[in-house]
Amino acid sequence: MASRFRIGAALLGAVTALTFSALPAHAEVKIKRIDEGESGHAVFLKPAKDKKDPVRQETSVMALQIDDDKNGTTKVQTYCVELPTPLRKGDVLKEVPWDKHPNPNTKFKENSGKVLWILKNSYPAKSVKAVSDAFPIPHLDKQDIIAATQAAIWHFSDGAELADTKENDGEMVALYKRFVADAKPEAEPKPTLVIEPESQSGKSGDKIGPFKVTTTASEVKLTANLPEGVTITDAQGNPLAVQKKGDKLAVQGTGDKVSEFFVNVPKDAKDGEATFNLSAEATLSEGRLFIAKDKASAGEDGVAQTLVVAQPQKVKVEKEAKANWKLGSVPTQPTTTTTTAPATTTPETTTPVTTSTTPANPAPGGGEDNLASTGASIMWPLLGGLVLVGAGAGALFVVRRKKAGA
Repeated sequence: MASRFRIGAALLGAVTALTFSALPAHAEVKIKRIDEGESGHAVFLKPAKDKKDPVRQETSVMALQIDDDKNGTTKVQTYCVELPTPLRKGDVLKEVPWDKHPNPNTKFKENSGKVLWILKNSYPAKSVKAVSDAFPIPHLDKQDIIAATQAAIWHFSDGAELADTKENDGEMVALYKRFVADAKPEAEPKPTLVIEPESQSGKSGDKIGPFKVTTTASEVKLTANLPEGVTITDAQGNPLAVQKKGDKLAVQGTGDKVSEFFVNVPKDAKDGEATFNLSAEATLSEGRLFIAKDKASAGEDGVAQTLVVAQPQKVKVEKEAKANWKLGSVPTQPTTTTTTAPATTTPETTTPVTTSTTPANPAPGGGEDNLASTGASIMWPLLGGLVLVGAGAGALFVVRRKKAGA
C-alpha cells in the first residue's frame, strides 16, 4: 500500500516530503553551454615569463542550459574559473563541491571564498546600478563590470594579472583593483540537492543509514520502492508516522526536525533492495561549481571549461539513492541423528567429520567421486551378499509356484 509523509530537515530549513509508491522513470538531466550571454570588454593579461606580448582574453557572462526530460529547461548565468581551457557548445557539465575542481594546479581551491565574494558583489547577482553605487567609479558601464569581474576571478582562480597597457579599459581596471583588494572569503554555498551516501548495504534486521540530505530547497520529495515490512525511521528506529493535513503531509511524534533518515529492515526479510528518487525545486546559489561530467561528455579533447554560477537561480533537480540487504546466515540443522568420528589432535582446530543416513545435497562440482578412498571398502562384499540373498529368495518363490500348480 502506498503511504506518504514529510520529514522535517534542519539543513533544509523546512520539511521533506516522502512518498512511498512506484518510482517514476528517472529523468535525465543535461547541463550544457548555449550560445547566449552578455559580453564584456576584452582584457589583456600579463604574459608568461617566456613571452612579451600581453594575452588578449574575451570576457562574458556565459549561459548554461539545464535540460530535464521531465521538468523542461532552465538557464543559468556563469563566469569562467579556468584558463585557458575552452568550453565548446554541447559540452555536458555537472555540479560539484569546490574541492572537486579538476585542475590540480588551480588556485581556485584556496581562493574560492574570495571568488564567491566577487560574484555576490557584481553583475548579474546585482544590478549595474547597484554595482555602480557600491563602487563609485565614473562612467562605469555593464561591459566594464563584466570584464573587471572576470579578470578578478581569473586572478584568484588562475593567478592571472592585468597587463599594464592602455589597451585595458580604465574604468574596468579601477573596478578590477577594488575587487582584488576588497574580496573577503565567503563560506561555500549549499548544493542544490545532495544525498550522502548514494548507496548503503546491510543485512536483515539492520537499520541501514543514515542517509543525509543537504539542499537549498524548502521541500524535497522522496519517492521510494519499499518491500513489505521495510520502513523509514529516525535515528532511534522509530517509524516516521504520517498525518494528512489537506493536501499536505507531516511527520507525527518526532518533535525535532531531522536532516537524515534510515531504512529499517525486518530481521527475517529476504535479500532485497529499496530504491529512492529525491526531487526538489532548489536554489542554485552563486558560487556553485560546474565541471565536465566525464571525458566522454566533454567532446574529443576530453576536457571542458570549469564554470561558476554568477546569479542565484531556481532549478528542478533530482538525485537517486538505494539501500540493499542480505538475509543473515542461519546454521543448517541435520535431518537425522549422526555419529561423529573421533577428531585427531592437530595444531589447528578441526571440524568433526560426520556421517548421516540421509544424503545431503552435493556441493556444486562435487559428489561421491570426489571423496578420498581410505582403506578397504566393504561396499562390494555387501552388494555380493545382497545379490545372493535375492537369488535364494527368487529360487524359493519359483519352487513354491511349481508345487502350487501340481
